[in-house]
Amino acid sequence: MAKMAVLVPYAEMRDMARPMAARYGYLSPMCIEYAETCRVQSRARELERQGCELIVARGLQATLARQVVKIPIVEIRVTSQEIGMLALDLKGELEEPCPRIGLVGFSNALSDTASFHGLFGVKLPRYMAESQEELSRFVDKARQEGCHAVIGGEVVCQRARELGLPCRFIPCGRESLEDAFRMASQVGYAIDLEKSSRAEMDTMLSYTFTGIVQLDSRGTVLRANRMAFNMLGLAPGDMLGSAIADVLPELPRSLFDQALHEGKETYAIHVPLHKLAVIVNIAPILVDNAIHGAILTFQEGERVEEMSGEFRRDLYQQGYFARLRFSQLPQESAESKRLIAMAKRVAGCSAPLLLSGEPGCGKAMIAQCIHNESLVRDNAFVPLDCAAFQEDTLDTMLFGNYTSRQSGTLCLAETAQNGTLYLSHIDALSPELQYKVLDLARGRLRHNGSHPLMASNARVIASCDGNLFAKVQEGEFRSDLYYELSALHLRLEPLRRRREDILGWVDMYLEEYQRKHKRYVALTQEARAYLTGYSWPGNLNQLRGLCQRVVLLADKRHVNDLFLRQQLEQRDPEPRADAGPPVYQDQEARRLAELLIKHKGSRQAVAEELGISKTTLWRRMKRLGLGGERV
Repeated sequence: MAKMAVLVPYAEMRDMARPMAARYGYLSPMCIEYAETCRVQSRARELERQGCELIVARGLQATLARQVVKIPIVEIRVTSQEIGMLALDLKGELEEPCPRIGLVGFSNALSDTASFHGLFGVKLPRYMAESQEELSRFVDKARQEGCHAVIGGEVVCQRARELGLPCRFIPCGRESLEDAFRMASQVGYAIDLEKSSRAEMDTMLSYTFTGIVQLDSRGTVLRANRMAFNMLGLAPGDMLGSAIADVLPELPRSLFDQALHEGKETYAIHVPLHKLAVIVNIAPILVDNAIHGAILTFQEGERVEEMSGEFRRDLYQQGYFARLRFSQLPQESAESKRLIAMAKRVAGCSAPLLLSGEPGCGKAMIAQCIHNESLVRDNAFVPLDCAAFQEDTLDTMLFGNYTSRQSGTLCLAETAQNGTLYLSHIDALSPELQYKVLDLARGRLRHNGSHPLMASNARVIASCDGNLFAKVQEGEFRSDLYYELSALHLRLEPLRRRREDILGWVDMYLEEYQRKHKRYVALTQEARAYLTGYSWPGNLNQLRGLCQRVVLLADKRHVNDLFLRQQLEQRDPEPRADAGPPVYQDQEARRLAELLIKHKGSRQAVAEELGISKTTLWRRMKRLGLGGERV
């Protein structure tokens, strides 16, 4: 039952109310007492602190109590019947056919009297006060406006007698108290239902393994369950009533704004908390299409294994760390903003990832940023160019051999444990190494030799310059490895499709080389416009080389567009339309070039004629300078 307190302005009302309260269900009276109006607010606060769930009060006292407590206030209203009896009594005394009687009091204490003129032949203008001080003034006003008498409380009647104006005191009616208790009983029933629902909900929240936080429309934490306190590492006193942006600074403020101001849901965002990957969902609370707050849920993800400080120092000395963060990359274009937003989302998980795009579009940079955005940012970032080494060397570097195991030397797959292994030019791997990388991507480390498979916790990020799926269709790349890597796939656009970023990269590289070479230049507006409009077939590789060339070769501080055009033409001349095929001095190179012409560029056919694999053929072509593209 709801705990109820009754505060009344007259002792007579208290005595009348005490035996009545016990007859109404869903109510458990804490106290029924006379209260001076000047003490009502302090008493209401005290009752709320003691666990009171409902207060019954009258007129001004009800208004004052409602200002300082959050629990329901049920008002004692004088019934229309009680007012009507007083009006008829005054009408008989005044001997007026249709007297004008002023009703002076507080609106929340008086019932409706709109029909009194027709029912009783009495005009009953209402003078509703906001404070006790206004009551006497309204009696004066009623007299000035031609009222023959007034009805009201003690203050009203006292002023009326001073003015010689007939009056009637509003009694402490039984009907008004019974109406108030009936209403209080209904409110008590609702409170009981809410307590029951809250108890059921609290039980469910307490025994779920999902953290749950409720926010109001301003982003303040209203409620949270035990799991949320545990996962966030905060006590209830440090969390409840605080702004969620202070409680969870790891989440971007924009996500809360989207939920609380735009009604947008945020699904499955990975957030690092105390070396734990936490998956966060944010859902707005909508009532009649109006946003009333939001619910956050937290689900525990993978726990991060942290390496020792000594091992971390060794990795840094070997260069196995990522330097770049997303904040360092120019991202003015819509394409870059979209890419980086998606990259940040996938950074929180440990699933394999494929990056694709033209050479020089920044795949290695994005891989570093993803690592530094992830939970394993303090662990190793191990990059390896799969096109830079012979197959046997690659195999040993990645998966070790008998000698390395005997000496205790870690292979790269072991070095990347609990960190990131970044494999660029993944399509250069032989079928055997592709199979081993597939195992690694699936969480199994296959050492060379007779050792059994070991558990692996290295995240594999791979990249390629071309269309990897086309190589799968041609039988040059394992389909199972492709689908394992491309479950998460980010494609980077070439620089010509994100021109808004070009000047940001130019400024970044110019600053780097100016600092390195202690030479300083400034680009004219025409030069900057020329760089923005250039097509950049070599992407960032070409742009970076040009910036270094400008810093080293500029003969004056201000560099114009003509100088830039000259540097680009000298370094990257357009091929002559009438130029024939290149002439190779090396006999092996000439033989391979002839075979490629014979088979119309088909590497498969050339490899079959030579009796070697396509991967071996490509490595040989690269070593002999037979073009950078794999045919």
